[in-house]
Amino acid sequence: MQTREQYEEAKLFEKIFPGLQRGYGLWSNSNGYDFKHKPITLQHYIDHLEGRISLGVVPIGDDDFCKFGALDDDTHKKDKKNIQKWSKEKYQKLLDKIKFLKLPLTVCKSKGGGAHMFLLLDKFYKAKDVRHILKKFAYALGYERDDIEIFPKQDTLTNKDGTRGDGSFINLPYHNGNTRVLLDFSGNELNASDGIKYASKRITNEDNWKKFKLLDHGKPQHRNDRTFAATAFFKKHYDDWEQKVKDYNQLFNDPPLGEAPKDSPNRLENTVLKSNERKDYFDQEEEAPPTELIGYDVSDYMARTDITEPIFIVQDLIIEGSTNFTFGEKGKGKTEFILGLINALARGKDFMQFGIDKEWPCAFFDFEMHPHDPIARIRPYLEKYGSQPKRNYLHIIHWNDQKNRMFPDIATEVGQNLILKYVQEQERLTGKKPFVVLDNLRSASGYKENDADSWRPIGLWLKKLSHGLNYTLNVVDHSGKSVEMEMRGTSSKADWANVCLQILPEKRQGKLMRMKIKYAKGRGLRPDQTDPFVCQYDLEGNWTLGQSDKELADETLKKELQKLMTKNLTQKAMADELDISVGKVNKLIKEIEKEKM
Repeated sequence: MQTREQYEEAKLFEKIFPGLQRGYGLWSNSNGYDFKHKPITLQHYIDHLEGRISLGVVPIGDDDFCKFGALDDDTHKKDKKNIQKWSKEKYQKLLDKIKFLKLPLTVCKSKGGGAHMFLLLDKFYKAKDVRHILKKFAYALGYERDDIEIFPKQDTLTNKDGTRGDGSFINLPYHNGNTRVLLDFSGNELNASDGIKYASKRITNEDNWKKFKLLDHGKPQHRNDRTFAATAFFKKHYDDWEQKVKDYNQLFNDPPLGEAPKDSPNRLENTVLKSNERKDYFDQEEEAPPTELIGYDVSDYMARTDITEPIFIVQDLIIEGSTNFTFGEKGKGKTEFILGLINALARGKDFMQFGIDKEWPCAFFDFEMHPHDPIARIRPYLEKYGSQPKRNYLHIIHWNDQKNRMFPDIATEVGQNLILKYVQEQERLTGKKPFVVLDNLRSASGYKENDADSWRPIGLWLKKLSHGLNYTLNVVDHSGKSVEMEMRGTSSKADWANVCLQILPEKRQGKLMRMKIKYAKGRGLRPDQTDPFVCQYDLEGNWTLGQSDKELADETLKKELQKLMTKNLTQKAMADELDISVGKVNKLIKEIEKEKM
């Protein structure tokens, strides 16, 4: 029977090695490699660690992001007639190189007797960027370009015809808990428990890895070129850089510079060291700026297969991977409207005239309300729908539950990363990127409302979440001083937004909360999809379309007009009787006659 400790180890193992959610790989002696088109679960990781299956994970997800990558050295298999597994000395030489450069790589023995070097990450990064830095690591360790497998193997899973491929899986360590083990820097084989804990402490981030780009200047794999790049790196990061270069020469170069038969004894000093003494090479641009813009003839652009039609998660309203705003006066129904929407969305139920084809996970970040308010406001939907949404499909993240009873400001990197980390975990739990609601902006950040520069860090972050990471967002905000004004503060807030809904209060009818919804912006929608409408909420979970105050007043006037029309009065007389203009009378009479047709 599995212990609680073993269960927690499996959860940590899954967290370190997440991947494609809709499929996974298996390996067995009888069947070889096999890909299963089924969702991967925690149980698969448990079965792997306990030896019931040999699990392989595709590091890249459908969003083309990944949380780990790897270099796979199986070069010992090149000679199929003479395959020899790595010796202890060979593993130690690799470990010594990684330790010397302080590369954030964790080594384990591979199934085939070679080595997997894992790059374990703190969050999901673009697979393209992870592959880029792994290529730099491979060069720095002395591998010929394209002579070693890199996982993820693809920058994207999107095929040329727009379909999604399955990617390539890599076998995970610790099959049956005692094979493909991790090695510490002394070459010790770590058992599963120690190895998983060791790996969790080797997790790194982009701020750490990006400095190693300097180890590869894009030159061929040659002792002199590689040592030159390493020297630039050492000079930037070490005071004793000259000694580091000499030590590097002995460890990485075979034979070392100056010791080959045709080398001069002072080759290292007279080439690499002398050049770097005269000039710093570490401040050069790592990537050249673009030299041209890319464009297409319209016929070619129209025929492109890498651009797909937008996906509506809420029909005629919310496009997947977009940033949206809902704004209005304080206390006039913004939050009620959004809670109604996400309670329908999390259950896959239509919301008034807006169709919802399938259930969608939602994350409601509450920066303002009393802790009991979400309970009170969501309870009617439980009674309406008869059950809660599917587990993990509606999360409430409340300020009162956070450290010091507050969220870090979303204008800061700390606040932004915490929110991203949370929604990435919800995505892992559901297999879908959640619809993220931030309620509300004024409570979420102390930025200067009328200062575009102060808003920019938040705007860029929202853009990254939606355009870069494909999360769908709704930001709740306040109106300006006038009810009919746009959002409060700088107009640049809406620059990257798709839909901006303005909530305008209408008079109550009994207990019905009534509001007019106006499209302040409707990017991605047709003009006929952005007509304003009135909706009403009975505070019991039921939202319906309604009539505006003006429409209700006109209905009352039409009833009075119909009475006066039986008296054969002139339109002017009827206008005087009702205290309205003759033009208004004429318009209403036409509506009455049209309704009779």
